[in-house]
Amino acid sequence: MILLHRLTPFVIAASVFGGFTALTLAPLAWLPYAIACFVLVPLLLGRLLLWEFRRPAFWVFLGTPSLLLISSVIFFLFLESDPAKWFLASIVTLAVGFYAENLFTFYHMPNAYQAYALEYLSLVLYVASGFFFTSGAYASQLFLLLPMWIPAIAVLIAVFLATIAVFWVSKVGFETGLVYAIAGAVVMAELYIALSTLPTSFVTNAATFSVFLYLFLVLSRAQVLDTLHRKMAIRYIATAATLLAVILGTATWL
Repeated sequence: MILLHRLTPFVIAASVFGGFTALTLAPLAWLPYAIACFVLVPLLLGRLLLWEFRRPAFWVFLGTPSLLLISSVIFFLFLESDPAKWFLASIVTLAVGFYAENLFTFYHMPNAYQAYALEYLSLVLYVASGFFFTSGAYASQLFLLLPMWIPAIAVLIAVFLATIAVFWVSKVGFETGLVYAIAGAVVMAELYIALSTLPTSFVTNAATFSVFLYLFLVLSRAQVLDTLHRKMAIRYIATAATLLAVILGTATWL
């Protein structure tokens, strides 16, 4: 049994890459195959998590890579360059596979588990999901003429759930995390609306959004865990300011 669980992360990674490969090579003819691959991923994750539906851990650990996969597929649909599609497929495959590998060690080989690995991985995956998700949302407004309030509500819900999950993995109480999740979701939804007015591409807007999402998550998490101090805040803010300068300084303004 342990051998089957040991192979599950590799099968999950292969399923993710197979789904993206099908969408890249023949998006219409291979659509059923792609759907089958992507549906297989949460099923395999559920098996890795022992199908413990009644535990919050099951839904948090299942939702984190699933949100990344869904968000990346939405972003994928708006990509035109094949190299960009293959690059995205490779990055998402590695991210989901690495997360599944850490889930395996956490559940089935706890002695080999690296402390805090899932905490930091969850943070990284949610920031990446924020970029992919908002890229697709901005692109939907641009190409599909989707009303702004629809993706704004979706962003609000996604940030709310992401904050709850990040705080839960960090062992923060639900009531404490709920306050930050509500406030952060509202602020980030407002930021999403504000960024949509900039004369820049949807990728630039999404990258800017993800930097602010990262800053919110790391600072609020540190504040709740009582590890936030002046030097840390300055370091994170300086990093975010540098990233924003690079993103906005190299962007094409329409």
